[in-house]
Amino acid sequence: MAMMATAIKLAVRALVEVEVRRKSERLALSEAVAELGIRDVRAIGLAHRLVLETLKRLNLLDEVAKAALAGEGSLEDLGARARAFLRLFAYRAVVEGASRRELASFVLSAREALGKGTLRPIERALGRCTTLSLDDVLASRSGDERLALELCVPTWLLRLLCRDLGRQVAIGLLKASLVQAPSYVRVNTLRGEEGEILASLEQEGIVLEPVEGLRHVYKVVEAGKPIILTDAYKEGLVYPQDKASCLAVEVANPRPGQVVLDVCAAPGAKTTYMAQLMGNRGLIISIDFSRRRLGAWRKLVARMGVKVAFPILADARFQLPTRLRADVVLLDLPCTSTGAFAKTPSAKWRLGPRSPKNMAKVQARILRASAEHVKPGGVLIYTTCSLLVEENERVVEDFLRANPDFELERPEPFLGLPGLRGLSKAQRLYPHIHECDGYFIAKLRRES
Repeated sequence: MAMMATAIKLAVRALVEVEVRRKSERLALSEAVAELGIRDVRAIGLAHRLVLETLKRLNLLDEVAKAALAGEGSLEDLGARARAFLRLFAYRAVVEGASRRELASFVLSAREALGKGTLRPIERALGRCTTLSLDDVLASRSGDERLALELCVPTWLLRLLCRDLGRQVAIGLLKASLVQAPSYVRVNTLRGEEGEILASLEQEGIVLEPVEGLRHVYKVVEAGKPIILTDAYKEGLVYPQDKASCLAVEVANPRPGQVVLDVCAAPGAKTTYMAQLMGNRGLIISIDFSRRRLGAWRKLVARMGVKVAFPILADARFQLPTRLRADVVLLDLPCTSTGAFAKTPSAKWRLGPRSPKNMAKVQARILRASAEHVKPGGVLIYTTCSLLVEENERVVEDFLRANPDFELERPEPFLGLPGLRGLSKAQRLYPHIHECDGYFIAKLRRES
């Protein structure tokens, strides 16, 4: 009971922060853990799962909650904590299909965690939840509206993805975003010999398999405990990093002695991998606009043993505060995150129909400002974790038309599918096909 109550307290706290203060689920949960002083790893793990699964299905769970309230008040009129718990309960009762005994225990734990007063306005709604099915909730819906609820995505976004990618691909990637994504780790050879690091992980119950085409990158096949709780992680020997993110760095292919500009660099996953491929020889300037995220960058760079990276706090939409000319410029651009909903589901509820166009304007500004720092013969790597054409192919097309001294070059290794709109030299990765975040990568070379 105590563990479940702790998990519920954490999950409700995080869901409220996501909804009210628009924080990411990762930040909201980590702050809740720190502020409440929670040390129970099982409770933290359960809270993480509950938060993630609830946010993945937020629109569907809200429909369940509204049906359960049955006209006794609106979901919006509830207190934030009561609303958060009703969503959690709707997930467990209607989506997960927990037994009545399990649900009764869940409510008892919630009373312990949140107090009886929090649950009083929703007591009858909780009871009705146990009698509802998804068919009951979806019965009155049809067409795209019903499909959007089944796939747990805003209707406008479903239509946009179908327009850009085709209905089959759009449905496939949205289904993939509702299941647990595979995990990957990168072995850090700046801190040790790869074989020895793999052996130490095996002793901690971590079973890995190498990812074909990528150096130092492994898929997690089995884990006795979270990677971040292993000694190897604490010592900077490994870092959890998605396969697509690692591929972007491999495409950049920074070599020892080169000068690299890493734009939108925090929290530093790509910075530290580039330093690894460079053997800690050369120079990396990492730029980010967030002081908080650069704080995380500094901690990661130190833990991973990176000696050649230096941060600059700056807004990359404007002229960068450096005269540096780089062999490699890597852009990991802010985007709608449509390829990463499995890991950051809160992103899809912060978006609106104008979000892709607004993001594309930001991306184009950062691309223009950063391209000035590519030396003749150098390369610029344009990446997003969005799958929308507006943020990818269209931005690259416009840039190439305005900058004839750059040309699109096939990125190697090529592990994805060709870009759209005729940009076959760019590559796209899809969650349901490539078992990783959805990603777009374009390699632009400046003429010598």
